[in-house]
Amino acid sequence: MSYDILESDFNKKLSTAYQLSILIGVDSLVYFAFDTNNNNVLLLRAIPYTQSPTAEGFSLTEELKKIFAREDLLNYLFRRVKITMPDVQPVLVPARLYNEYEKTTYFTELMTHGKVETIQNDEVEELALQILYPTDSGLINVLKKQFPTAKFYNNTTPFLLGCRKILKEETPQNIHVHFTQKSIYICLFEKKNLLFSNSFKYQTAGDVLYYILLTYNQHNLVPAQHSLFISGQILSNAEIFKTLFRYISELKFVAFPSFLNFSRKFNEVPAHFFFDLYSLALCK
Repeated sequence: MSYDILESDFNKKLSTAYQLSILIGVDSLVYFAFDTNNNNVLLLRAIPYTQSPTAEGFSLTEELKKIFAREDLLNYLFRRVKITMPDVQPVLVPARLYNEYEKTTYFTELMTHGKVETIQNDEVEELALQILYPTDSGLINVLKKQFPTAKFYNNTTPFLLGCRKILKEETPQNIHVHFTQKSIYICLFEKKNLLFSNSFKYQTAGDVLYYILLTYNQHNLVPAQHSLFISGQILSNAEIFKTLFRYISELKFVAFPSFLNFSRKFNEVPAHFFFDLYSLALCK
């Protein structure tokens, strides 16, 4: 699925006033820019890779190099560049327990991956959290060469900050799920306080239903009474959505976030599709 929206207000001579946000997906790169002076959204482009990720010889770094070479807009100088890294499961550590020199230990004790060479951490002050995740040094090098001042984040970081920003405080508990092509991210807030966050790989609608109902059950939430807020790569005609609808009373797609200003041109894009990309605006 590709999108190409460019507002007439976009001015390459003023790009140093813009934030560029990039989502490195499984089969495409999506980038987005807004003016930091007024939060007006200026462009959104989704660019499929030339090869399928399952194809023999597929190289993510080579795909990105091709995109950088042909996308003029990605070669402008931006005020800020923020990038979400490919889909990897993070470890969340309360800030009060975090020790920079022990981050490899936190990760290896809680995760089942093999040897981890590089671990990145996102500090989320609003939630008093450190979010740890493995990174590919080769990929980081390619990205830093193209965007020397870029900051990198795990998908969980903008997702949690975005959910906290849009939640309805009059609702005691707010449960959200975000879909990527291979994973779901689930979080539960009580007012502004994060009670639960986790991510899970899935293959079937049954997998998704299991993890979501498990979250409801573990926190004594009743599917017939508590709405589920949804964002990411899913539509209402998908089998996953239809399955969830049979068990949960109300499914709500999130709207375009109010902390950014979208024009009518963006009506062609489902508002919930790139919630994590938009929420990079909240990351420090």
